[in-house]
Amino acid sequence: MIVKGTATRLPTSRKAATLLLLACTLLYTPGTVFAQTAATRLPVAVPSGDATPTENPTTTTENEASTVRAAPPQQLWRPSNNPGDPISEQQEEAGQPYADAENPYEPTVDGGENPQRATEPGQTPGIRLGTFLLRPSISQTINTEKQTNTGGPSRRNYLTTGIRGTLTSDWSRHTLTVTGDGAWEKNFGSKNGEEPRARIEADLRLDLGEETTANLKAGYEFSREGTTDPNALTGAAVQGGEHRFTTGASIQRDFGKLRGLAALDLSRTVYTDAKGINGQPISLSDRDQNGANLRGRIGYELSPALIPFLELNAGTTKYDRRLDNTGYARSSNSYGAKIGAEVDLGEKTRGEAAIGYLRKQYDDDRIASIGALTLDGELNWSPQRGTNVNLGLRTTIEDFAGGPQGGWISYRLDAGLTHELRSNLVARLTGQIVHRTFPSSDIEDAVEYTAGAGLTWGLNRYLDLTADVSYQWTPIYDSNELRVGAGLVLKR
Repeated sequence: MIVKGTATRLPTSRKAATLLLLACTLLYTPGTVFAQTAATRLPVAVPSGDATPTENPTTTTENEASTVRAAPPQQLWRPSNNPGDPISEQQEEAGQPYADAENPYEPTVDGGENPQRATEPGQTPGIRLGTFLLRPSISQTINTEKQTNTGGPSRRNYLTTGIRGTLTSDWSRHTLTVTGDGAWEKNFGSKNGEEPRARIEADLRLDLGEETTANLKAGYEFSREGTTDPNALTGAAVQGGEHRFTTGASIQRDFGKLRGLAALDLSRTVYTDAKGINGQPISLSDRDQNGANLRGRIGYELSPALIPFLELNAGTTKYDRRLDNTGYARSSNSYGAKIGAEVDLGEKTRGEAAIGYLRKQYDDDRIASIGALTLDGELNWSPQRGTNVNLGLRTTIEDFAGGPQGGWISYRLDAGLTHELRSNLVARLTGQIVHRTFPSSDIEDAVEYTAGAGLTWGLNRYLDLTADVSYQWTPIYDSNELRVGAGLVLKR
């Protein structure tokens, strides 16, 4: 049997096979087509949800010797450097793992910026007065006091009404700050021992330029002399009061690494009458005086955190009366110098310390001059949020009220600690040491110790409950005083 068409179909089949081979050649991987050595078996990708290829061991054969090797692990999301390796598509950034932020931003309810934390625990929003912000408070406490001295023990119970306020400007340039506080005491029995006090200070800072600032300040203070003060009247039922008015101006300018400061301070002191045992007034007007002090400071900035400085000062004290009641001219001039350093380590630590010499010379030649080694400084330290430590050291020369003695040297150390136990509970510790030396008299040195503790519990933003206790001890006078009180503070 003869099959027709076989010779005619054969060329057609050959043409189709040739075209199929050519198509496979063009579509095949170029690395395999042009390989000069034995081809490496490609890893087989197993479909998975995370598109991570699974690699199998490969066998490389050359000269009929078989060696089994595990394929090196492929790095994810990095292009391969080996031609012929499969190309993995990079995952979207939304699917990439990320490190959680340790302190993520927390938006407010209304979507605005987070309000800054108040600098003081329980600080109120205040009252807006135009471009000023007023933060007032009023307190009412009930107290008990027990004193023991050479005259015997005494005790009194009394109410204290206090007022405090801070007025701060909100200007784009310059700053005005006014602070004040006062307290009025009312005994349940007699009026003996009542100690009213008041203080107000105003400070205007003028920004005269990027490198120059000026300060203008004024103040008033009233207090009664303490029974342990060397000028206290023995046997007086009520000690004299002291009105002190102060004003001053200063200017500071930076000259590159140098920092200069010049300041002038003026004061006026007026004394009220004391009251004797028999109720008769005792005049203290011979102690009324005016004072002035001029000081200059030059510092060199070794770094923003450390600025050593040299300070010089000169002052004068002029009494209204040329002679006091004992016949002595107590007006005087003083001169001093000190060297120290300012430290500023940011919010946690800042302050300054200095050592120097101060000399006071009286107009009356019968009164000996007084010279003293001075130690001055202050430190504000915040070891952690909610805890603040304050230290202060000051050296002064004080005048006697009369007699041949010129005065005494006073070294005063103050310490304070506040700690936020809870968001609405703050604890306070205070301490003070006053050391007095009398170089122009035979009086023995006197040391006075004071310690105190207190708690403030914020019932709400506008009302606080307070409790305080303090103890004062003066060994040379065999005097001690204990005070305990509790009350409420209304803030706005």
